[in-house]
Amino acid sequence: MYTPIGNLTDRQIEIISLIINDNKLSRRALAKKLNINESAVKKHLNALKEKGVIKRVGGTRGYWKIKDSEAT
Repeated sequence: MYTPIGNLTDRQIEIISLIINDNKLSRRALAKKLNINESAVKKHLNALKEKGVIKRVGGTRGYWKIKDSEAT
């Protein structure tokens, strides 16, 4: 399932932008760059995963993969 960008919050779009620039960012690093706490980042990442926009590959030492609109 692909979610068009119009269904994302401004903060979620910011997170996607940061991930595009560095897909190995941790929740802690994202929180620092966005000046919000880690629990807020976790909620945004979970929402993005539920919307089918991103997925985590490889666990803690892995990376974020942005799913494209062609993929299922």
